Amino acid sequence: MTGADSPVVPGPGVASYRLVVPSRLGKSAQDTLARKLYAVHCRIFSGVTYDQFVSHVIEPPAETTVIQLFVSAGEDIIGYCAVHRYRRTVAGREALVLRAEAGLLPDYRGRGATYGFGIQRAIAEKLRHPRTPIYYLGTLVHTSSYHLFCKYFPVLFPSPSQDHTAQDEAIAIELAESFADPAVMPDDPLVREVGWITIETQGERKLNTRDDRPDVVFFKACNPGYIKGHGLVVVVPITFGNVLVALLRRLTEVLRIKTGRRKPDF
Repeated sequence: MTGADSPVVPGPGVASYRLVVPSRLGKSAQDTLARKLYAVHCRIFSGVTYDQFVSHVIEPPAETTVIQLFVSAGEDIIGYCAVHRYRRTVAGREALVLRAEAGLLPDYRGRGATYGFGIQRAIAEKLRHPRTPIYYLGTLVHTSSYHLFCKYFPVLFPSPSQDHTAQDEAIAIELAESFADPAVMPDDPLVREVGWITIETQGERKLNTRDDRPDVVFFKACNPGYIKGHGLVVVVPITFGNVLVALLRRLTEVLRIKTGRRKPDF
């Protein structure tokens, strides 16, 4: 496996970050990477076979795949964030679609670390393709993921705090239908059969009981089967305004945590 440390400042317990492009590795190195990541993955999620993991994370049918590895001081991989770019026709226009899979071992969660890399990749793609519509498409399998999306991005679908148009929903369905995960129920195309079941930390279980958080209540109402690996379709328009606000919110949060002015969410 080859890679280079990224310039991101590591969070608590993370000694370094490394970037890997699987397509640039030989077959043996790809297999080694896949098995190391799958071993970490199995401590974060259940319900996914090795072959399914490889087809989603290492060798998806995407134009590009870039993976950020989270590495401990002992040189162990403790998490990953894989970001993929696809090309689709959306609402009659050629568009780019970003997708991602991410996870951190339980002791390192709660600081939104994987989202920083995702936001960086979104900004990079928008700078490369300023005139092309770009969407992030997620099928989120846990309240903690949806909570972080709502916290960082001012515009996303669906949202408990925003009005949406029929076109917003149509785009979300069109994007979801262009990928393999089937709908759980034919009459609800916004909940997909993903199969990734989060192995929850105590903090994540506590978050699930926070009925004072509209995003938590909304997610559980829309996707009560998340405990079975069902994923809620979430679409984020990758516009300069949307990702810059997300980046500023993320940087502000990191600064406040580092200075002790804020505790991690969970």
